[in-house]
Amino acid sequence: MSDPYGGLEPDHGPGIARAAEPGGPPEVGGGLALLRGVRKRCPRCGDRRIFVGWFALKTLCPRCALRFEEEQGGYLGAMAINYSLSFAVWIAALTVTLGVTLPDVPIAGLLIMSAFVLIGVPLWFYPRSKTVWAAIEWLAHRTDPDYRAPAPRDARAKDLE
Repeated sequence: MSDPYGGLEPDHGPGIARAAEPGGPPEVGGGLALLRGVRKRCPRCGDRRIFVGWFALKTLCPRCALRFEEEQGGYLGAMAINYSLSFAVWIAALTVTLGVTLPDVPIAGLLIMSAFVLIGVPLWFYPRSKTVWAAIEWLAHRTDPDYRAPAPRDARAKDLE
């Protein structure tokens, strides 16, 4: 029986590397790509130099040339991840606070905690949400049968950056 997906190599599960090109670096698995995203690194190569500032992600990875934003406004998924995490942290903090303080709920304390969580967590997690979303997009793009991993870059390419 022939493989309908061609070069996808379905026997390789998450976290198991496969060769990108002969002589090239191995492709990382999904778990490692997402972990790299949480750590604010390039999901494909792990490079740390992908941010211009706290809120600005470079267009391309300086090491492997992965394009982080496929199209203008392509970070709706990152916003959804950021909002979901912030909401989950807020619900957890609210549940713990109510569980500890009932029946005398400190309204001022809840407002301060809510403001801290709903402002602080999204600001802290914002760059991570962008790199996690870049990892998700890259992993989805990798499932395309026409996907070809980048060839190894030579030493002269670093001089051009």
